Amino acid sequence: MTVFLESLRLAFSSLRANPLRAVLTILGIVIGVAAVVALTSIGGGSTRAVENRFNAFGTDTITVQNSPFVSNAVPLSAGDVAAIDSTPGVKATVTSVNTNAAVTLGSSSATETISGTSPQIVNIDHLTVEAGTFFSAFDSAHSLPVAVLGNTVAGDLNLSPLRAVGQTIDVGGTQFKVIGVLAAQGGVGFASVDSSVLVPLGAIEGRLIAFSPDISQIRVQAQPAAVNTFQAAVESTLRTRHDLTTSEQDDFQIVNASSIATAVSSSTRTLTRLMAAIAAISLVVGGIGVANVMLVTVRERTREIGVRRAVGATRRNIVVQFLVYAVITSIIGGILGLGVGIAGAFIGGSALSVSPVFSVATVSLALVVAAAVGILAGIGPAVQAASVEPTAALRYE
Repeated sequence: MTVFLESLRLAFSSLRANPLRAVLTILGIVIGVAAVVALTSIGGGSTRAVENRFNAFGTDTITVQNSPFVSNAVPLSAGDVAAIDSTPGVKATVTSVNTNAAVTLGSSSATETISGTSPQIVNIDHLTVEAGTFFSAFDSAHSLPVAVLGNTVAGDLNLSPLRAVGQTIDVGGTQFKVIGVLAAQGGVGFASVDSSVLVPLGAIEGRLIAFSPDISQIRVQAQPAAVNTFQAAVESTLRTRHDLTTSEQDDFQIVNASSIATAVSSSTRTLTRLMAAIAAISLVVGGIGVANVMLVTVRERTREIGVRRAVGATRRNIVVQFLVYAVITSIIGGILGLGVGIAGAFIGGSALSVSPVFSVATVSLALVVAAAVGILAGIGPAVQAASVEPTAALRYE
């Protein structure tokens, strides 16, 4: 313990004696650790954001759509909806018919997706109404011209959610009264409602679309006990309905948000690991810098080594002295790099609109890697210092 404490004192004395050299040596470690911490934290935040965004649409739901890959696909029909409704494990279904139309209010106009659907979409898609209310079963049954705006649509019309409620908008030449505005849901391809105007299906039939139109998509919700099996059951039901043989591919498409989330999260994690591995190369460069400085230090302190050996210091004492110096230098760089990396993660995350995710494993790994770099970089020069013969060291100029 005495040898270690003395080596610790000598390490800090050496750092104070050559501050510029110490700063430049430590800087390489700081950059390496900071890059790894920042990139892994931002990558972790991106992965969580993707998972949260997809999970917001429910892990117990799927979307059935017409397949874009089959030219002679049979369009989805009311009979398909009824068959899916009676499929074991299915809790609820809701259909949507989508079209595009110009939405105008005063001098503001934008082309938006108009989605004719039913009130059950609120529960299945976990929608939150920020202002006003969603249209009711009565509104839907009587095909009343009422509309609920996606959050982005309200912004496109230069309206705040509260100001939008009660306004009358022109949708493709038909007047609709806005009764509600949705909270921001986030855009994830097929399930985004931020840029949609939701209306009762009957309110656009014969106006914006034909009567008895083809169904754009069917949202299906599972019974709690059938979350893992209902997708296969729905697929089997539709294949039977469409008279598909075992050799024929599906003429419909089933989109599962959970599967997409898993795939995207896996890709994001792989990319994060790759970026962290690239950033870790700077740690190797930092380690080379530490080793280089250690070799210079050994040469500069050769006479000191000779004196210490002459008064009784063992080879082990010399190895410990120089190894502690290298490890202390790397740990200081690791701690500073950790701080810089955390700050960089918040700055980078803010620029990318991502909340960084830090883990105990990341912090611990940063310090362990920094210490390991010090040991690997210092062990060679330390052994070299210990191998110097006292008589030769005392004569060294």
